[in-house]
Amino acid sequence: MNESVIEHDDAPADEGADTLPALALHDAASATRWLKALPLSNVGQAYDMLLGQLQALTASDTGPRERATIAELAREPLVHLHDELARRYAGRPQPPDEREADAADQAIALWQALWIQYSVCLRPLLEGSTELTGVKAKLLQRALYVGKQLVLVHALARRLPDAELWQELHAYYRLAEILDCTSAAVSDPLMPDAEGLSCYSTYSHALLLGLADPYALPVRQIELVDRWLGLWARKVFAYAKQRESEGPVIVVDLEGSRGAALLATATATAGNAMRFAYPIKLATSIRGRLKRLAGGASPAELQLGDDISTDAATALLQHLDERWTRAATGGGRARSKALDVAAGGIEAAYFRIGGRSFRRIDPLGRDTDPTKYLQSVGGLTELDRHKEQAERTWPWERWYGSVEWRQAAIRRQDAGAYHWFLDQLVAVRDEGELRLGHVSRVALAPDGALELSLRLWAGAAKVFAVRLVNPNRTEEPPVPALMLEETPEEPATLVMSPRAFLPNRVMRCDEAGPVRKFKLTRVVQRGGDFERVALEWVDPEF
Repeated sequence: MNESVIEHDDAPADEGADTLPALALHDAASATRWLKALPLSNVGQAYDMLLGQLQALTASDTGPRERATIAELAREPLVHLHDELARRYAGRPQPPDEREADAADQAIALWQALWIQYSVCLRPLLEGSTELTGVKAKLLQRALYVGKQLVLVHALARRLPDAELWQELHAYYRLAEILDCTSAAVSDPLMPDAEGLSCYSTYSHALLLGLADPYALPVRQIELVDRWLGLWARKVFAYAKQRESEGPVIVVDLEGSRGAALLATATATAGNAMRFAYPIKLATSIRGRLKRLAGGASPAELQLGDDISTDAATALLQHLDERWTRAATGGGRARSKALDVAAGGIEAAYFRIGGRSFRRIDPLGRDTDPTKYLQSVGGLTELDRHKEQAERTWPWERWYGSVEWRQAAIRRQDAGAYHWFLDQLVAVRDEGELRLGHVSRVALAPDGALELSLRLWAGAAKVFAVRLVNPNRTEEPPVPALMLEETPEEPATLVMSPRAFLPNRVMRCDEAGPVRKFKLTRVVQRGGDFERVALEWVDPEF
């Protein structure tokens, strides 16, 4: 068994005692009074007070049953504080600013301080303490719940868990196996709607949450996955022996430093620490819901909630089906190489793809002659007065990683000039070839490196100035846009600023050659700082 979960017992009881507050959580009665008086409306003060008391409790000689009871009482205010802290850090662009990073650090510190209380109880539990005989399943399930919450905090903060977190979680589950209580049913007032709650379902919850790759999901979807797993995690059980299966298998190493992995087939040889779970029941549940949604059922009817649309539920279920039940079979040939990346929205992409900064025509209507406008932006870079400023504002950054035609997984150790977020428009330069795409995954590694995944669009990109044509035939000042040329995979689309789309909106496209009009027909993709729209040419082909 991994010994990390009992190391806290060996720490000197008086270590740092001169900096700890006086212990107010002596027993259940005093803890109830103190926690009820905690000023939860003042997040900073409540955080300091609760963390101080949990640290003082760790250093005390409180008995294991009393300690476990106090930890149980502390969970509810801790959840409240975490929810308030999450408002400051969840889903923020990476790398975060100081306030956002501090909020994530505080949330992690609170859960870690609570987790230690269960760790301190483990030695008496292993030694057969009569105080804990009747609550061993509940004690270990609560410890696994805290570990699951730490996986959730890291996901919301876009931080990859370090090895110690997974090692600790695996060790708690290993202990539940040793004490033969993995399947013992428990209740939890903080998870009243969870089905089949036990040590194994809580452990599976944590594993599946990590396997869902939450770093590719917005905050709202991460929260939905966590909620749905309260209902579905019991469908996956980690077996010590492999079973015959024609489908993929979820594999976890209880002595490893990572979460679960989805494989097409199990390994031929496996040690005693290997566990195998089979997602067939999960696949049936997800695919059944997808079929019923397609048939007109509402998300609420399918226990997905009344706070999510059918389209959003379908998209998230498809993502989970891919991550949990369909093992990767290999894609295109990836190259390990350097890639130049730039971000900053439509104007940054316009500059990087077109090689010139966008020049806006006077909003009062002067210089409205398209010929004059074309002369000013038609590639005469020596007339680009804003080019130097654009180079400083939107520099190419060098990243390294695995690059394929339609996607890339890249990494960079230092922060650089940009803050990165999901569905952010990017321009990339791959050996001189210029492409457009968007960020599909953001994660901050334990070593401080930032990891990005990009999805790249197939069509060649070309810059345009586009103008809204009003019903009275007047035109608005031009705005930057980028046209993605038609490919065998999809028709041409226009990449524009957010909220630019209106159905059947007529616009004019200025380019070298005849001036043409088009109308917007539908949104193909709505990103964080762009919209990609389908269009239909109003003018006939020239």
